[in-house]
Amino acid sequence: MYEHDTIAAIATPAGSGGVAIVRISGERAEPVVRAVFQPDQPWERLHSHHLYLGRVTDPRTDQTLDQALLALMRAPHSYTGEDVAEIQCHGGSFLARRILETVLTHGARLALPGEFTRRAFLNGRLDLSQAEAVLDLIQAKSAGGLRLAWEQVSGRLSEQCGRLCERLLGLTAHLEAFLDFPDEDIPARTQAEIGRDLSELIEAVGRLHASFAQGKVYRDGLRTVIVGKPNVGKSSLLNALTGTDRAIVTPVPGTTRDTLEEAVTVGDIPLVVWDTAGLRASRDEVEQRGIERTRAGIEQAELVLAVFDASRPLDAEDKAVCEYIDGKQVVPILNKIDLPVAITADELEARLRVGPPVAISAQNGTGLEGLTDRITGLVFGLGPAGQKGSARPVEPAENGCGLLVTRLRHRDALIKAEQCLTSACASLRSGLPLDLVAVDLRAALDQIGEITGQVSSEDILDRIFGEFCIGK
Repeated sequence: MYEHDTIAAIATPAGSGGVAIVRISGERAEPVVRAVFQPDQPWERLHSHHLYLGRVTDPRTDQTLDQALLALMRAPHSYTGEDVAEIQCHGGSFLARRILETVLTHGARLALPGEFTRRAFLNGRLDLSQAEAVLDLIQAKSAGGLRLAWEQVSGRLSEQCGRLCERLLGLTAHLEAFLDFPDEDIPARTQAEIGRDLSELIEAVGRLHASFAQGKVYRDGLRTVIVGKPNVGKSSLLNALTGTDRAIVTPVPGTTRDTLEEAVTVGDIPLVVWDTAGLRASRDEVEQRGIERTRAGIEQAELVLAVFDASRPLDAEDKAVCEYIDGKQVVPILNKIDLPVAITADELEARLRVGPPVAISAQNGTGLEGLTDRITGLVFGLGPAGQKGSARPVEPAENGCGLLVTRLRHRDALIKAEQCLTSACASLRSGLPLDLVAVDLRAALDQIGEITGQVSSEDILDRIFGEFCIGK
C-alpha cells in the first residue's frame, strides 16, 4: 500500500438518497478537486472547513455533472490528518459513481476498505482502539451499543490502558534501574511492595477483560432462539418483539418449517432472534428438516426463550422441549394467558428449574415488559427475577472504571497481559532473579500496547481495517 498517494471513494451508502459524498484524501487532494470542481467564487477565497457552492464538471468533455458543495479540510485538521476534500453532490448512485470516476482520472486512486480510518491511525489522529470503535459506532444496534462505541471513540479505553501502562512502566523502570545501576543508591523495594503492586494490576486487568461478557452483547447482539412445541405462539412472540407481522401465524400446528432470523432490541439489549419449527415427532420431510435446524439453533444459542401454551396441560411434547434445552440459559414463557389457564407457574418451574416462568399474551402484548425485565436480568447477572423498570438503562458491570470491553482482540490481549503479570508474581514469590520479573512486565506492556496500536504488525492492521467498507 502506498501511504502517501491520494485516495478517493464514495463515503455514503450505496443507493439513491438526498446527498452523496465523494471523499478525497492525500497530498494532491486539493489539485485533484480543482480539476473537477468549479466554485462560484475564486479559489483564493476558499478557506478550510467551509462549504462552497459550485459545479462538478468533467474536464475531458467540459460537461457539467452536478451542482454541488465542496468542503476543504486542510492538514493536519482533518479526519485523516491529510488534506481532505469532500464533494457533496445529489444522491443518485450513478451520479456519485460518475463523479468518482472523474476524480480518479485526475490523480487519485480508489481507496481500499478502511483506508481513510487507517490513515487517521497512521497519522496519529486516532489510536487503534479508537479506530476500531469507529466501525462499532456505525454498526451500533442499540442505544447502549452506541454509548459504548462513542466512549471508545472518545478515548476511554485508551485512557484506561494508558493508566495501566503507566503503572507497569513505573514498576518496570524501577526494577531495571535497580538491576542496571547497583551503585546509584536507588532504593530497593521490598518483595511485599512489588507483590502488592502486581496483585493490584492483575485484579485491574482481570476486571477489565471480564467485562467482555457484557460488552460483546452490546456489540454483536445475543444469539436467541424461540423454541416450543407447535402452535404455542412462537411466531406470535417474534411478531410481538419486532412489532411487525414478520412470521406467519395460523391456528394450524407446524406452520413454521424453517428458521426465521430477526434483529430486535429488548430493553436496550440487541438480540438476534431465531423463530424455529415446533419440536415434535413428524413424518413430514420438510418439517423434519425444520426440526433439525431447531435443534442446531438450540446448540448455538446463548439464550433460549422456551414457550409453553398456558391454556393446555403439559404433555409429552412439552417435556421433550424441556429435555432439549437442559443446560442452556433459559427464559421460560407461559403464553396465551388471555385464555383459561391450565398450567401453573409452579408446575413449569419444577420441570425446568430455571426460575419462575414469565406469563404473557403474545397476541395482545400482555406481560412483554416482564419478559424484557427477565431477559435484562439474565444478561446482566441480576438473577431470575430480573430488574424492575425495563425503561431504565442497565449500567455496565463494575470493573473499576465503568468501562466495557467489546472486542475479542482487546479481551485476548488483556488475558495475555494478566498471564504475564501472574507469571511475574509467581517468579517473585519463588525468589527468581528480578530481571526475569522485569521480562514478564515488559511482555505485559506489549500486550496492552497492542490494544491501542503502540505495538502492532501489518497483519493486525490489515485484518482490522479490512472490516471497514470502502469510503470510511
